[in-house]
Amino acid sequence: MPALPSTPVRLLAGLAVLTLAACSTPTDEATTTPAESSAPAAAADSALIAELPEAVRSSKTISFGALWETPPIISVTTSDTSAPVGVAPDLAAALAPVLGVEASWKNMQWPAQLPGVQSGNVDALFGQVSATAEREQSVVDLIPFYKSSMGLLMTKDGASGVSGLASLCGKKVGVPVGSIQGDAVKKASEASCAGNAISLAEYSGATAAISAVRAGTIAAWMDSVTSQNQVAKESGETFAVVDVPENEFETQYTTIAVSKTQPGLTKALLGAMKTIIENGTYAKVMDQYDLGDAAITADELVVNPVTQTPVGEKS
Repeated sequence: MPALPSTPVRLLAGLAVLTLAACSTPTDEATTTPAESSAPAAAADSALIAELPEAVRSSKTISFGALWETPPIISVTTSDTSAPVGVAPDLAAALAPVLGVEASWKNMQWPAQLPGVQSGNVDALFGQVSATAEREQSVVDLIPFYKSSMGLLMTKDGASGVSGLASLCGKKVGVPVGSIQGDAVKKASEASCAGNAISLAEYSGATAAISAVRAGTIAAWMDSVTSQNQVAKESGETFAVVDVPENEFETQYTTIAVSKTQPGLTKALLGAMKTIIENGTYAKVMDQYDLGDAAITADELVVNPVTQTPVGEKS
């Protein structure tokens, strides 16, 4: 899959802040309300509202967690680092009126996200959770909201001659803590780098990893192409993005993650996603960020897209 286009120039100043300057603390979990979406609000759906957990219906709020460091999906602006902006906040703002609620946000480091949704610290995760068989079958129910290949963020000089992970034998590659990217790097190293393994450096967020690439501490940072292209564009001549080939990492769904103990919330969010896809709001949001190529279709909107595990069930 070719590199996905980056966010239009009119949006760049507000979306790449955290990747280029540490303007917000990634461990900050203050609840905030997202900026109003430019898309028109859909009418409330009483059948979907009835699916919501009682606590959500009573509070009229769904709390979403994510790390606000991956533009254009979710980040902050220089004028307001207390509330996220991007694709996920705009989609959440479009989903909320369908369910008769407001959307609130917590800024959460990646290692805290899956435990956080399982413990009820947030109702759902919306930003960084990729669909995997293990997660679908044992941890959370997953609703896809976009798809992307992976990219290696490197300095322009360092990227010369690199065609994927197999080109990085003997180098150090940065990945999120406990991520599927780390598994992919290990697999590529075992297949292509006998006696000269790729070493891993794990990071809780993108900001430190991008700084490490710039400083030469690591050779590359592996993340979704959607985010990597944004960072490279904002860096001017500093960074380049190398697409990770499909044989090293297949195109992945990024999802809304909900605890398996909250099947009603999963069903409600799935129905609301269907509504905004059918009424065109979803496409408007994706096109606003020039991510039409990453959009999912109505046929791809299924819970647990990798395994088709039924909502709320484990296997």
